[in-house]
Amino acid sequence: MEAHKFTIVGWGLAGATLAWQLYFKKEPFKVFDSNNNTCTNAAAGIINPIVFKRLTMSWRAQELLPVAKQFFEKVEDFLEDKILDEKGINKIFTSIEEQNNWSSKKNLPLFKNYLGPVENIENTAVINEFGVGKVKTIGNLNTKKFLSVSKIFFLQQQVEFIDSPFDYSSNSVDNEKIIFCEGAEIHQNPFFNYLPLKPTHGEVIIIKAPQIDFKDILNKNMFIMPLGDNLYKVGATYNWEKKEPTTTEKGKQDLQDKLNEILITPYEVVAHLAGIRPTVSDRRPLLGVHPQHPELFVFNGLGTKGVMLAPFFTQQLVDFILQGTPLDNEVNIIRYEKYLN
Repeated sequence: MEAHKFTIVGWGLAGATLAWQLYFKKEPFKVFDSNNNTCTNAAAGIINPIVFKRLTMSWRAQELLPVAKQFFEKVEDFLEDKILDEKGINKIFTSIEEQNNWSSKKNLPLFKNYLGPVENIENTAVINEFGVGKVKTIGNLNTKKFLSVSKIFFLQQQVEFIDSPFDYSSNSVDNEKIIFCEGAEIHQNPFFNYLPLKPTHGEVIIIKAPQIDFKDILNKNMFIMPLGDNLYKVGATYNWEKKEPTTTEKGKQDLQDKLNEILITPYEVVAHLAGIRPTVSDRRPLLGVHPQHPELFVFNGLGTKGVMLAPFFTQQLVDFILQGTPLDNEVNIIRYEKYLN
């Protein structure tokens, strides 16, 4: 590719998605990848348009889902490889009231394309006294594979990857637009550390359970996601105090306690992972240009719905930078300008 015009700082879900958007626009870029993408590597990548707690649609899901599907399928075409896994989601009901609420909503215009029938899981290893509700979705993204195969692809296109932290004091980025996609590491960024990002520690375990066999994701206050070969990813925890992406025995035990309320079968914990989610108090992404530095941009705050959010809002950010198309007020960092010293 020609001389760099953009610099992407960070190679998690945000940075990789942004890289593809720039590539599709034939905009040259380089990437700083300091390998601090533990959140994306531990993430399940589930694309769920439903908020189970209140049985409502996730924010703007009807807009976001088609864009996400089109984007990741286009990426698959370039990679000639699969990164989307078309798994369904089964919400395990905890009461007859939950089941009735699902049944009453699934035929409403807002929900009919997303809420499927109430069923029973024919699996003696799964406790589902009140049945399950099936969610119609586009599946889940293999986030770790997305990062690794995308990096290989871009290296083959002669994109420069710099495997070291970005030097904020550097003067060597003149005439470049720098987009910071650092996730929870944004607190180290002297330009954007005023933004009210709230890091949230999360843990998952991977179990081996030879006696169960189901293809779809299960959800009951946690998720159980089939990985193949009798392996299942189970998560996740939420801890707003712990700041380091390291695992804890308490997190592991909490996950097993919840898991034992769903499964009646022997299993073995074969892996234990942790990451720091970049979440924002208003649960909206952070994107836009620095108020005092027009060459500096940020894309962050994707939280637990990141796979569904990233394609839509990276496209919006790229259009904003290249064409001046306005950003949505709900995601524009201008909403937090009062915190800038």
